[in-house]
Amino acid sequence: MVMGRFAFLMFIVLGASSASAGIINVLGEADEDRMGLSGKAVAAVEWSTGSVNELQIEGEMTTRYRWPKRLAFLVLRGEYAAEGGEAHATSTFEHLRYRHSLSDLLTLEGFLQHESDPFRRLAFRGLVGAGPRIKVASWQRGTLHFGTAYMSETEQTNSDPTTTDSNQNFHRHRWSNYLSLSTALTERVSLGQTLFAQPQFTDFGSIRYFSETTVGIEIEGHLALNLQYVVRYDTAPYQAVPDTDTELKTELEWAF
Repeated sequence: MVMGRFAFLMFIVLGASSASAGIINVLGEADEDRMGLSGKAVAAVEWSTGSVNELQIEGEMTTRYRWPKRLAFLVLRGEYAAEGGEAHATSTFEHLRYRHSLSDLLTLEGFLQHESDPFRRLAFRGLVGAGPRIKVASWQRGTLHFGTAYMSETEQTNSDPTTTDSNQNFHRHRWSNYLSLSTALTERVSLGQTLFAQPQFTDFGSIRYFSETTVGIEIEGHLALNLQYVVRYDTAPYQAVPDTDTELKTELEWAF
C-alpha cells in the first residue's frame, strides 16, 4: 500500500494532450463491482521544451457508492496548462451519475454535468439527462452495454473578438447514445471501448461523435497504468475550434 501511494505521488507520465471537441467519457468510472464506498485517482503530466515551453497537468478523482441494485458516482477532473511560467488555460469537469437496476438486463440512469474548457471555447457547459441502459451481452470476463438518453444541454462560448459567436448562449436538446465494452484480456490486462453519438433532436445533421479505447495494466496492488486513445468529431463546432480532435495519453491510476 505504501509503495503504491509513493509511486502515485511520484508519477511521470508522457503523452497527455488537450481536448477540443464535445464529449467526455465517464462510463468506465463505474466498472468497480465492490459494494459500498470505492474510488480512484488518476494523474498525467506533460512538459514540453524547445519552441514551446509548456507544462500540462491533468488530474481526476472518482468516488463511487454501490448498493445491491443502485450505484452513484461522482467524477471530478481538472487540467492546468502553463507556458513560460504563466497559466494560459485551465479546464474543469464535474459529472454526477445515478443508476437503479430494474433487472439483470435493464438499468435506469440519470446524470448531471458541468464543465468549462477554453480549448473548446466553453466558458460554461451544463447538462442533465436520463434514460435506460441495457446489457447487450456478457461473458466470463466482460460485458457490453447500450445506453440511450434524452439530454438537455446549455453552453456559453468564451470571449473571442475574431469570431461571430463570442459570448453567446446556446440551449440544445440531444439524443445521447452509447456502446460500452469492458473485458479482461488477462489477469492483469483489461480493455475498454466506448462509442458515443449525440445528435440534436431539432437538427440530426448536428452530431457529436466520440470513441475512447483504453488498455489498463495492473502494476502492483492498487496501482495501474492506462494507455488511452480518444477520437472526437463534431459536425458543427464553434468557430475557431477544429471539428476533429485526437488524444493519445498514458495515465497512472491509484484505486481505493
